[in-house]
Amino acid sequence: MISTVPEKTIEDILGADKAILSEILGYTPSGLSLIARQKSLNSGKLDLLCMYDDSLVLVELKVVPFYPQIIEQINGYYRDLQELQKQNKLINAPVHKVILVTSYSPADLKQCDQESIRICSYKPEIVLTKYFENFKQLSYFLTLQSGDYGVVRLGLLCATLKLLGDGKTQSQICVVEGKSIKTIRNRLSIAMHLGLASKYRGEYFLTEMGESFVKAGELKTTDRLTDEQSNILSNFVKESPFYSQITYTILSLLETVFILAKSSYPVDRNDVEQFFVKSVGKEQTWRTPKARSTATYIFANYACDLQFLATIGGKFYITPKGIQAILLLQLNRSIKLIESQNR
Repeated sequence: MISTVPEKTIEDILGADKAILSEILGYTPSGLSLIARQKSLNSGKLDLLCMYDDSLVLVELKVVPFYPQIIEQINGYYRDLQELQKQNKLINAPVHKVILVTSYSPADLKQCDQESIRICSYKPEIVLTKYFENFKQLSYFLTLQSGDYGVVRLGLLCATLKLLGDGKTQSQICVVEGKSIKTIRNRLSIAMHLGLASKYRGEYFLTEMGESFVKAGELKTTDRLTDEQSNILSNFVKESPFYSQITYTILSLLETVFILAKSSYPVDRNDVEQFFVKSVGKEQTWRTPKARSTATYIFANYACDLQFLATIGGKFYITPKGIQAILLLQLNRSIKLIESQNR
């Protein structure tokens, strides 16, 4: 396949991420700093001008294999920089010439050596991949790993959290509810991911929001959320989309429906399942059809519990509250991405 990577794209990456540029040049990142990009000189525009330790580094970038005319180009830039140094318009430091190309031959290397030019090769696909990986590390929400705890509806948390608020321990809750320790632990884990509970020295406690959640459901007799409980949780998820893997995965399910709605509405549950599993990067974890169906079922239930979605006859509909949640998610995500770029 023919490469369609513009030179400017690679230049943008090397100018923004000095770790990648340092690796290509074989430098220590801490000693490298970018002085200028596309610096206007008499001979043209210099791609990258860097400072490494006490030397200036003149970098000419190409997204093609080496060709002889690059030598003439970089030598022209070199002479221009020397003239600026004579005019005291540039710091008086040694200037090293470097050419970055996708490949070169031994004869090319010899020709560059004769001109005191260092030639380095790189692969554009590796630069693009490393840039995203480094960016992903800064944008922590991209690394959030979805997971389900087997709690099929958020209303199942109500009785457990009521007992927790009454001072019952995890073991005592198991006895009262007649459930296994694993079931109760999973419910409490979900509660922690939703900001309803916290854990200290092995013991669980209600948070302030958890106390409000329990109080909002004290008069009900079913294991469904009251409107007030749903509002408490939906507001929290909307305002804190990256709080945990659960909050983000609920919104990822909602966003899946939103995206698919562009081509067909209402959205079929089967279409949601296929897209959702891919969107949260769980194809290797939720491998079996049953695991994928269960995970989609659980998070779709959560989105419905929070009144982000409504379902009729196996079809999903987005509610006004769901539209608001999507808009806030996109806004918050954009803010996080901008913040990560400025670090």
